[in-house]
Amino acid sequence: MSHDAIIIGGGLAGCSVALQLARENHDVVLLEKATYPRHKLCGEFLSPEAQSSFQNLGVLDAVNSAGARSITRATLTGPRGWKTEHPLPEPALGLSRYRLDELLFKQACTAGVEGREGTRATDVRGSLQDGFSVQTNTGAVEGRLVIGAHGKRGLLDQKLDRAFLQESSPYVGFKAHYTGPPPSGPGTIEVHAAPGGYCGVGPVENDRVCVCWIGHTDALTAAGGAPEAMLDDALRRNPSLDERMESLTRVSDRFEAVSQVPLMVKDQFVNGVCMVGDSAGMIAPLCGDGMAMALSAADLVAPFASDFLSGHRTAAEFRTAYQQAWNERFRRRLRLGRWVHAAAFRPAATTALLTACRALPPLARWLIRSTRG
Repeated sequence: MSHDAIIIGGGLAGCSVALQLARENHDVVLLEKATYPRHKLCGEFLSPEAQSSFQNLGVLDAVNSAGARSITRATLTGPRGWKTEHPLPEPALGLSRYRLDELLFKQACTAGVEGREGTRATDVRGSLQDGFSVQTNTGAVEGRLVIGAHGKRGLLDQKLDRAFLQESSPYVGFKAHYTGPPPSGPGTIEVHAAPGGYCGVGPVENDRVCVCWIGHTDALTAAGGAPEAMLDDALRRNPSLDERMESLTRVSDRFEAVSQVPLMVKDQFVNGVCMVGDSAGMIAPLCGDGMAMALSAADLVAPFASDFLSGHRTAAEFRTAYQQAWNERFRRRLRLGRWVHAAAFRPAATTALLTACRALPPLARWLIRSTRG
């Protein structure tokens, strides 16, 4: 059977696009390689802009009922003891991907999406003009449109021979859940910069704390390849983070990990496959906008895709409209995010930035606003 749309990846962007297309009466199949619930490497911070997307999807009440924690302040610290605190423009949320992704997947299936867990896409062939065939571990799936929402980088990117894979990335990321007192009191997200990287600490459901960090591969190598040793040896040279970690106890069985974190520029269409979420472009984790950006990108592409499937836009018009809209909404914030990310790895630059933010609160508000929607 040929579907209208095949969505590859059941994260935030994939589930949101699938749900929105199904509501427009399109025949949608959603392929997810894992099974739910499952943990995923993520800072698990939902910036304020995410809530409008949840409202649009009709899941905001369900997200709050799942235990999402309200976050109203941000604390930034540097390796030399500098610290600055600022209120967020609007309350953000903290909720684990373990809860959130399953919630969105079920909501999409309730809306009529054919959700297939444990189904890994291994290759895509075809075009927007003639339709596609997606090869999976359970057989081929055919459809008129394929949307790639498979994440930062993976097998499908290799099969599509994506240009960004030619660039190497020196960054690795890790995440685990801990128990202990909430960071800097209730409702606060912390970001700690250190010479070896930076670490986010924030509340999620069940009185747990998400600790997620990104660092240079050299720091991991120097720590013998052990994530916790990397955290202790490199990032805890920041005195504020060191003090924070003293009060926390890890409860995750293992660390979620990713290597070659790709912050480079990506294309939004590859061989006719439309990319969304981290597959289209990943913002630096320091900005705390990754999940909201994935949801925003889904909101952006869904009406264009629906118009194409309904015959109201040609393939060329679909490509042009989405690429232009994506660049207008995201390219500037991605560029700024890469700049802030680079500064976080340089103690002198971090100190200068934190000092400026303390002396000029409007600068801090501008940085927060400029890396958001």
